[in-house]
Amino acid sequence: MLPKFIFQAEENLVEKPWGGNYIARLKGIEAGNIGESWEFSAHPSRPSKVAINGVAQLTDLIAKFKDEIINGFEEFPILVKIIDANEDLSVQVHPSEEQAKMLGEKDHGKPEAWVVLDADEGAKIYLGFKEDVEPEEFRKAIERNENILEYLNAIEVKKGDAFYIPAGTIHALGRGVRVLEVSTNSNITYRIYDYGRGRELHLDKAFKVLNFKKMNVEELRQKPKRLDGLMRCIDAPFFKVDRIITDVKISKDTFQILLCVNGKVSLKSDSDVVEVTMGKSVLIPAITKEYEVEIEEDAEAYVVSPAKI
Repeated sequence: MLPKFIFQAEENLVEKPWGGNYIARLKGIEAGNIGESWEFSAHPSRPSKVAINGVAQLTDLIAKFKDEIINGFEEFPILVKIIDANEDLSVQVHPSEEQAKMLGEKDHGKPEAWVVLDADEGAKIYLGFKEDVEPEEFRKAIERNENILEYLNAIEVKKGDAFYIPAGTIHALGRGVRVLEVSTNSNITYRIYDYGRGRELHLDKAFKVLNFKKMNVEELRQKPKRLDGLMRCIDAPFFKVDRIITDVKISKDTFQILLCVNGKVSLKSDSDVVEVTMGKSVLIPAITKEYEVEIEEDAEAYVVSPAKI
């Protein structure tokens, strides 16, 4: 019998040379250089472990209770991360589903979105090209190790900003930005520029998927939309992200992932009551058709929902 609320048995943390201490502070642990925290990952490269009858792999649990957990989906459709860019991250691009198949990838395509959880003053992200770019010219600039950020839209960000990043869009997180990242369940990244750090670039594949046209950043910036008890931060084709504003009753027909990044929230179903504290997340399976959320004053929590095209 599945519980109405499922917790991770342990954190799924990824050390990165560019990681900082934001995630460790958020989760109340001692660790350094944590670049990413994967929240309820069902990706085969880093599946999360959940607290069910001791400890179980989330992927195994879904295989056994698919309809009860992810009703309406053939496989777990999203990947949720917290990312701490303590240094500039590489400039990269992800393919669409069709492009991934064309290139022979075993993984899915990867549109994604960011909600800024925290940002140093003046911190930037980079999204799309400022002007139409000739691929040959751009490739030569990369091979000469020029600063290709000059080709990109630089956006100064603050807490609460949110952006959708379609597949094919060149992008990067700048130093001092921490985000909630939601994507399809894929880990494909084609690295284009890495500040001369010596890591492998993936230019041949990247140039097959890049959108070289001028990008209007305002088309990617998400406009907050007030719902009943929620503020919609991301409204994208494959997923939605809502910030919980007040106590609210949520009804649904598939799973959701709720993350608390400050304070505490209480969740109540018809049979279970749980607390989700700062740095914790909870998987709310499809069998939990509705639940009530009570949120502390000054608490900050987000609900991530998959969406079908």
